[in-house]
Amino acid sequence: MGHAMTKATTDPLRRKVAAALVAATVGTLGGLASASAQAADKIQLQLNWFHLADHSPIYLALKKGYYKEEGLELTVLRGSGSADSAKKVDLGQSDVGISDAPTILTAISKGANLRMVAVVYDKAGNNVFFRKSANIKTPKDLVGKKIAVPPADSHRVLWPAFAALNGIDPQSVTLVNVKPEGKQAIVAANEVEGAFDLYTSYAIWEKVLGKGEVGNLLWADFGLPIYGHTYFVNGETVRKNPKLIERFLRATHKGWRDAKADPAASIDAMVEQVAGLDRNTLLATMPQILDLCVTERSAKHGLGWIEPELMQKTMDITFASNKPERSVDVKDVFTNDFNSRIKP
Repeated sequence: MGHAMTKATTDPLRRKVAAALVAATVGTLGGLASASAQAADKIQLQLNWFHLADHSPIYLALKKGYYKEEGLELTVLRGSGSADSAKKVDLGQSDVGISDAPTILTAISKGANLRMVAVVYDKAGNNVFFRKSANIKTPKDLVGKKIAVPPADSHRVLWPAFAALNGIDPQSVTLVNVKPEGKQAIVAANEVEGAFDLYTSYAIWEKVLGKGEVGNLLWADFGLPIYGHTYFVNGETVRKNPKLIERFLRATHKGWRDAKADPAASIDAMVEQVAGLDRNTLLATMPQILDLCVTERSAKHGLGWIEPELMQKTMDITFASNKPERSVDVKDVFTNDFNSRIKP
């Protein structure tokens, strides 16, 4: 009798406890699922151009799940030039952009609400390519010649300053509009003497003009030691969602770290995810890219680190012959607050 009474009285209690445990478990799982769903933030990266080898570490990070680990769903958008990239991020059409520092500085001086958060090219790759037969040895040899450059290309922003540093009247060189993907063809057809293009495209130029036929002038060798491409965001993102930037850079710099260790894997990751790319030519450009992007500063501070002194020099050169529309203070154009501290 006592045993029966005990069972009768405890069964309801057991049922209540079991129900409570089930509810608690479901609630916990639901909460985790909700948190996971909330953590998967959508983020758009606006490239500066069509896909090139320096974009491959992003695809390596995607392939290895680094963005997913950070709770990010990344979409990569093809670009149409550094100036266009700056405009889209300023308008809030993308969360993060890639553009060279001088273009961002110029945009900020005109009122754009932008902030650089990491460098891509620790040393600028601005450059001019030409046939060796063009007999161009120094920047002054460009005078009187026609040089191809896309309308929104960063070289247009820097050209007046670079010309001034080398005692050249900027107007003495004719800049010819061309689509980004048409630079090599217009030189190969002898319609222009050369084209402004990043040093990292050397292998692409050799493929078109032929090995041993490509001449170039790297602007950094002629008075232009400045920062090149950067990752940048809208100032509102810094204010409202700083953790988004931190998570993006951490995932991205893991991709760069791995790309340095295995450049071929980086290129392969991009080729797998983007149709129509020339794998071997892109891989051939990686030595120049890593030379410009992974430096002593990277080893000391972590990938993407920005030094105030070099950013100030970049500003001074950018505005040397093209005075800003409004005063710009170096501390307002960049921040290292979100640096990943990941070393190559």
